[in-house]
Amino acid sequence: MRFSHGRTTGLAGAAIVMAVALAGCSAGGDGYQDTGYSQPVPDAVDAPYPDPEQSGDPDRVGMTDPVEDALSTFALDIDTGSYTRFRDAVSQGGYVDPDEVRTEEFINYFAQDYPAPERGLGVSIDATALPFRPDHQLVRVGVSSAPTDAESRAGADLALVVDCSGSMGEAGKMETTQAALRTLVGSLERTDRVAMVCYSTEAHVALEPTPVSERQAILAAIDELEPQNSTNAAAGLALGYDLAMSMRTEGRMTRVILISDGVANVGETDSEGILDRISTEAKSGINLISVGVGITTYNDQLLEQLADQGDGWHVYVDTDAEATRVFATGLTSSLVVAATDARAQVEFDPDQVSGYRLLGYENRAMADEDFRNDAVDGGEVFAGHTTTALYEVALRDARSDEPFVTATVRYLDDAGRAVEASDTLAGSGCASSPREASPRLRQDLVIALLTDRLVGGPWSEQVSTADLLAEAASLTDDLDGDADVAQLVSLVERATA
Repeated sequence: MRFSHGRTTGLAGAAIVMAVALAGCSAGGDGYQDTGYSQPVPDAVDAPYPDPEQSGDPDRVGMTDPVEDALSTFALDIDTGSYTRFRDAVSQGGYVDPDEVRTEEFINYFAQDYPAPERGLGVSIDATALPFRPDHQLVRVGVSSAPTDAESRAGADLALVVDCSGSMGEAGKMETTQAALRTLVGSLERTDRVAMVCYSTEAHVALEPTPVSERQAILAAIDELEPQNSTNAAAGLALGYDLAMSMRTEGRMTRVILISDGVANVGETDSEGILDRISTEAKSGINLISVGVGITTYNDQLLEQLADQGDGWHVYVDTDAEATRVFATGLTSSLVVAATDARAQVEFDPDQVSGYRLLGYENRAMADEDFRNDAVDGGEVFAGHTTTALYEVALRDARSDEPFVTATVRYLDDAGRAVEASDTLAGSGCASSPREASPRLRQDLVIALLTDRLVGGPWSEQVSTADLLAEAASLTDDLDGDADVAQLVSLVERATA
């Protein structure tokens, strides 16, 4: 896909999108507009899957003809914030704005079944015929990174940048933040170091760099955090990066962790200005992890794009259990970069494919010609993570033994060398139905059907509520014991009620 935009696109556009999404919403605390919840997407006609013999060739809404463009290129992404934001909204009886639904982040939240490489990144492809479009395949391109462990990771120096604005006093945001930070500190090694910035109208150092061996001093500083006045996010990030630079030591990892509801109303409120410093420091190896909290007065796009520009990742913490998942169980791998400037390019054979459509990755697109241009920024993939790209693909012959798709990932290893890994798939290697596919591919199909419905996508008029619920319910048979999948099924039921 020949996109001129990509992850280098600034946040001015995202800010405009957010302003449009917020239009008409009521004002929230310290001058921010309350996003509230969007209305649910109307259900499709509650009828069985259409008979392809009667419906004919479906309109290929948003599909690309590989004769005109055989390549789909995008930066890799391991964010999960969009899914947990959705989960929080549905749990509270609401719906997220469709603009906040990013399919890849929903899928990234769940376990996959890709083989883990010994080092760097690995890629694999599988597919299944779509039950409502038997002549179309759901193609899954899976990327996995090599795992790491606490014993092998370098020491970590973390600069915590905490939003202490008035809006953080709403809906338990500050309490959630403090619980997350306590969990974080409890998961660190004694030789790691923590510093903390608190920002409101101005920014100040709430904790000088302190070794985790002095855990009680760090916890005491966390306990003293409290909501104050307006929000000067730029000042907070600038001071946070200053602290990070002061702690930077050869052979250790340096990270900035921003915890916020993502809104800014004083100081440098232009998102482009905020990004200037982040982009510069990211190139020096200081990654930004953005942690979102709060279902109201929340700027999802800003936090997600800040993490992208900061070569990091974005999560949303809605419960103590999620804080534990992010900061305790997953912290060790989430600090270690497995691949730098990672991007994927998926090529479709025009002799075998009449159309394809990438699901998600809308703001991660790259120009095809930049795939092997390592001067163009890609995405960072951290150790022990997986990321997935789904495509709807129309095949001319689903029985062919010739590969119809080739997926290649390219990244820089820890020595700065370019590395590539590829996989291919033929039509004869595709499952003829979801019931014959791997359980994790079926899981991803359900997620894709859900996100399509949430945004009013092209499948929402072909897949009834009953069919979506049936596909979701089938997951519990083969993925019994996976609490995340059980919760997904429950959320599908509640979101479509």
